[in-house]
Amino acid sequence: MRRVFVFWGMLTLAVPRQHAGAQASDLEAAESAINRGHPWRATQLVAPLLRNPQKRTPGVVIVAARAAAGWGGWSEVDKLLSKEPWIDAQFNGDGRELLARSALERGADTAALTHATAALRDAKSAGVRAERLVFVARAFERNNKFDSAGAAYTRAGAALPAIRDWLLLRAAGSEPDSANRAKLFAGVVLAPAKPRIVWTDAQARERFADALGAAARYTSLGAAIPAFRLRLSVAPDSASRDGIKNEALSFIRTHNGSADAKSAVEVLDKAFTSFAPAEELIIARSTATSGPPARSVAAFQRAVAEPALITPNDRLLYAQVLSRVSRTRDALAQLDAVQGPLAAQAGYQRARALLTGGTADATRAALRDVIAKFPNDTSAASSALYLLADLSVDDGNDDQASAFYRQLYHGYPTSARAASARFNSAIINFSAGKQQLAALELDSLLAALPRSDESTAARYWSGRAWAAAGSTTRAQAKWREIVEQQPTSYYAPIAARRLEEKPWAPPARADSFPRVAAVDSAFSRAALLERLGMDAEARFEYDALESSASASPDRLLATAHAFESRGQPWRAMRLAQRLIDSGQRDARAYRLLFPILDRDELTRDATAHSLDPALVAGLIRQESSFNPRAVSVAGARGLMQVLPAVGEEISRSLSYPVWYAALLLDADANLQLGTAHLAAYTKQYGELPRVLAAYNAGGSRATRWSNRNAMDDTELFIERIPFTETRDYVRLVQRNAALYRTLYDW
Repeated sequence: MRRVFVFWGMLTLAVPRQHAGAQASDLEAAESAINRGHPWRATQLVAPLLRNPQKRTPGVVIVAARAAAGWGGWSEVDKLLSKEPWIDAQFNGDGRELLARSALERGADTAALTHATAALRDAKSAGVRAERLVFVARAFERNNKFDSAGAAYTRAGAALPAIRDWLLLRAAGSEPDSANRAKLFAGVVLAPAKPRIVWTDAQARERFADALGAAARYTSLGAAIPAFRLRLSVAPDSASRDGIKNEALSFIRTHNGSADAKSAVEVLDKAFTSFAPAEELIIARSTATSGPPARSVAAFQRAVAEPALITPNDRLLYAQVLSRVSRTRDALAQLDAVQGPLAAQAGYQRARALLTGGTADATRAALRDVIAKFPNDTSAASSALYLLADLSVDDGNDDQASAFYRQLYHGYPTSARAASARFNSAIINFSAGKQQLAALELDSLLAALPRSDESTAARYWSGRAWAAAGSTTRAQAKWREIVEQQPTSYYAPIAARRLEEKPWAPPARADSFPRVAAVDSAFSRAALLERLGMDAEARFEYDALESSASASPDRLLATAHAFESRGQPWRAMRLAQRLIDSGQRDARAYRLLFPILDRDELTRDATAHSLDPALVAGLIRQESSFNPRAVSVAGARGLMQVLPAVGEEISRSLSYPVWYAALLLDADANLQLGTAHLAAYTKQYGELPRVLAAYNAGGSRATRWSNRNAMDDTELFIERIPFTETRDYVRLVQRNAALYRTLYDW
């Protein structure tokens, strides 16, 4: 798949060939890499030239700066260009344009205006002048020179008709007079831009101190949080402020635990220094889910000053957040105070708290106490049995674990954990060589709970158990059902292999796609907006494209293909799922569902580390859906979700010429770092399931699981991974890899 690269400036650059031979060749290769969407490769190519004083020409420096801009290295751009004496004498202002963009990205607003104005002065063509005028307008706006910003946006709009409506909105946002804004809004006719008129008006009113007018607009848009904030900022007296506070608390109550409720709490905390216990309780209940935990703990501490307000469920919530901030003793005190119908759940949570803050023996005793005291509470008793089984597995006592699992599914057959308990017990029996018992247990799971999440796994392992017990016919029947009914599951290709058949493949279909003019023009607008740093507007264009894609089958196909070919495969995947759900289940649709950002680059990095490219593609799909800018809750970044500390360490081993965390959001750099990381785990753990377990959960856990589950059967190793998230991850990456091998010629 072709990756489209957006550069903030000229698409081509004439670099003086002051040196012949290798230097000119390296510069040409670097320029080519930039224009093909590989700026990090360009940085690596020019690094030796930059280090050599004899070869560090202005042409080398400007190419290096363009490359750094391409991967988001704005500090590097500033480092390269800010002190160069030729900045205004060569390259028609391209260096100033790069510095302007760098300053805008880094929040250096005064410098941005200086550089953008100089870049505009040196523009040599109308097209370049128009684009640089947008940078000038943005810099004026950042410096609160709104009259100048509005005029510049309006002029740029006249010169750039494709994005005129978006520039009119920007101009309106810089206009203090509502009547003049209305005139600008009247010129906005583009479908994706029109819904932004009211938002722009609200933001302009807020910017120009019309707080109540802005609040009214935000309220009409359903944006309660900025409305609360603005109304509080101009409330004339304490009675008015208290009324708004009560509205906000009501909002938090009705949106309990949501991100909006969390934002409402933040607004109230900035506006008020104290709350009544009943008000704190509303905040405590919401932040127990949304976070931050410390705010929830503080709110509960104040609320319990009036014990009559506190319910048993509140004590459960309070205990959970206390455990999250490692206050185990206080959590246990709250749980011990729970009486009535929730006492069983409190007992189970007490055991969980002891597990993290106490000892395994105390945890086991607390779990047995739950089972003995509350045998009729299905949720608590079954959860206690399940955790006892897990602890037994950790101790290496599989017989005891199996006994707990059997007690669970016999005693609590309607429990949400019953299917997993049956499956885990059967896997333990299979591991112990009790194949027929395992087969019967798995078949009983399928009979009792045919639609459980464990049904496909149970069917596969029933086949393996019957095969080991000597019943080939039964085994093949089970595997045949998986191949026919769940062809895209993890178990389908391994079942086909046991049947000695080729894995499932969708019906062949060439990658031909219709062209829709409206789709093409929208993507062109979005690309221009991105080039000018108007990322929010580009995102609105992309969102509108995705929303309208289902208007017709041709438009759905055209939009999905456009997202895939223009470097946003994660959006293509969502649209491809619509295609498949509508019945288009051919290879073309599945290639959209299982895309590749840049197959040549991926293959090169994978093979450089002796990795299977299909495996790397399968891992990336699971980690980031091929979104180079994906960031996890834990801070892992990019295609292969590499942590900054890990990336920096690997970058040293790869002799990177520079290191910035921003490199993790560049597809090429992330591929280099991620494949090196995966290769290191491959060297350490050898077998793929253990490698993937280490990549997902960390090397220490993978080592512990490998030692505990010392077995040659890698399929069995997967099923006995104790973390559900990691177990599913290992399955899905291998499933993805199998489909990538089927769908693409490697």
